[in-house]
Amino acid sequence: MILTITPTAETNSQSSQGTEVFAVIAGKKVYLPVEAKYVMQDRRGLWFYSTRKPRQKEGDWTPNKTSIACANERGYVRALQTESDREWLETCQRTVRMVREDGARRAAED
Repeated sequence: MILTITPTAETNSQSSQGTEVFAVIAGKKVYLPVEAKYVMQDRRGLWFYSTRKPRQKEGDWTPNKTSIACANERGYVRALQTESDREWLETCQRTVRMVREDGARRAAED
């Protein structure tokens, strides 16, 4: 049985039109799907996104989250994992939403 991981995020630039959704993780801009509203890190250092504000449940974030997976520099798709420099409960943050129209960028509204 082969396990295939589908990319859910990108670290290179997004399209020039429409809504741009991203989070800054470990100093890098990570572009996420439009439905992503929150990003958070778990105890192992893996990153996830969710469409609703997550709560903690049984020592972890609620199960309604999607792992952030992107292609690395060698082309392999891997789950995004970074060293934990903060307590995992302090890592939950809103995504940044920008709209590009007519060559200008502005903050998007939910």
